[in-house]
Parts: sequence; structure tokens; C-alpha cells
Amino acid sequence: MAVLRNVNSFPVYGRDIISPCMIVCINHSGSALAQYDMQEVVFRPNEIAVVMPNHVVRPLESTPDYSVTLLVHSPALCEELKTKRLTHDYHKYHRSPTCLLTDEEMTQYMQAVNLLEHICNTSTQRYPLRHEMIIQLTNVMSEMHNAFRRDIDEKMFDENSRYAVFNAFCDMLAEHYLEQHEVAFYAEKAHLTTRHFSVVIKAVAGVSASDYIEQYLATQAKNLLSTRPDMSVQQISNHLNYADPSSFCRFFKRTTGLSPRQFREQRQEGKKHE
Repeated sequence: MAVLRNVNSFPVYGRDIISPCMIVCINHSGSALAQYDMQEVVFRPNEIAVVMPNHVVRPLESTPDYSVTLLVHSPALCEELKTKRLTHDYHKYHRSPTCLLTDEEMTQYMQAVNLLEHICNTSTQRYPLRHEMIIQLTNVMSEMHNAFRRDIDEKMFDENSRYAVFNAFCDMLAEHYLEQHEVAFYAEKAHLTTRHFSVVIKAVAGVSASDYIEQYLATQAKNLLSTRPDMSVQQISNHLNYADPSSFCRFFKRTTGLSPRQFREQRQEGKKHE
């Protein structure tokens, strides 16, 4: 767990960002425009937003006075919370990742953040049960967040809604994209026919389920090509479970307009001028 204060910009703008961490963003001032799971989101003062692991964020712009605090949950911590069933239905943040707090709620939440930061920065010699304290306080803060956004949840979600299907799809895709690229797999997991599932996803996302999967895979591929120079195109193809590098290259060029090699060279050239 890490608490990052006074963050006033995104690492990049106009490019997709995928993190293995869960990130809770607390907006103190200014605003930002981004896409989350390909849905446009405006992030305003006094709002909390949750970015789930392996979901796609594309920052578009932010105001000069933008300032946030980030609570970064490591993959190991996320897995422990999941194992202990302390995930608090995080799927609901896909369609509505932001939640507006009153001034009083923001003050209460930031008091918890201050305590969390203190515990994170204190040694286990001082607090022998430091890890357990972080887990329990994270749980308390999640319950607070759930209470803050109760009206949003009651208004936007019910078990049979199309948004619940889309949210479940986002979670399933983030978990299974390395093994499964077929719409039928996700439809079966959602207990729907492939046709009905595809209709629901297109109604929410604006693109078909197959296109959504391809866009997600293309984003993962671009991320690997940009951040893993040690991986060859063939290794990336194998990692993403394509039958062979030729299939991967055809898919990548169809979705991005560039071959994987051209994309990598373009990114490397761009970094030289940054």
C-alpha cells in the first residue's frame, strides 16, 4: 500500500494506461477528463474514483489546478482482500467509478487516509501487526466509501440490469484475457446466450463484445510493446495466447494501423523527444 500526495497530473495523456494495482483517487481540486473501460468520465473536486486492476484508463486532459491523493493497493494486497472477501463488490465502479462526497464526508475520509499513511510509514518494530492494521483500515475505508455512494448504487445497479452484465464482463476480461478471446466464453460465464450477451454489451459500451475484446487486447499489446523491450514480438504473441506471431501481427495491424514492430519503433522514437 502506498499513499501518494499532491499528484497534479497523469503519467501520459491520450494513451491507455493499465496497472496491476487498484488505485483509489481522491480529488481535492481541479478536474480531469478520462476514459475508463472506454466510457468517458469527468473527475471533479470532492470526488473519489476507483480504478480497478488491469482495467483501461485513458487520460484526456486535466486542469492546471488538478490535485489528488492516490491510494495504491498492490496486486498482493488486492489478492488478499479478495481472498478474505473484503472486495466490497468493486465491480460497481466500472460504470460509475466516481462518487461525490460532502465536505464532512471528505474530512472523515481524509482522517482515515492520514491514519493509513501513518501506519504505512511506521516500521513493524513499532507496530508488529502493521500489515493486519493496514488490511483492517482498508476494509473500514471501503465500508465508508460504500456508504458514501449508496444512492448511486441504488439508482444505477440491480442484479439483472445490463450494466451489471457489462461490469461482470469487464471483470471477467481483466481476469481471463490471456486465455480466452472468444465472446462465447464470456457469455457462458454470464449465463446468457452469445447473441443476448453481445446485444447487452453493445447497448452499454457502444461497440460489440468482440470489438471490445479486441480493443482490450490491443491495449494490452501496446502496453507490452511500450514497456517491455525485453520481450520480442513472438514472446508477446505467445503471452497473449495467439496461435502464432503472424495471427498476432495481422490482428494488431487491423486494430491499430501499424505492425507491432512499427508501433514499437514509433514509441521509442517518441520517447527520445519527450
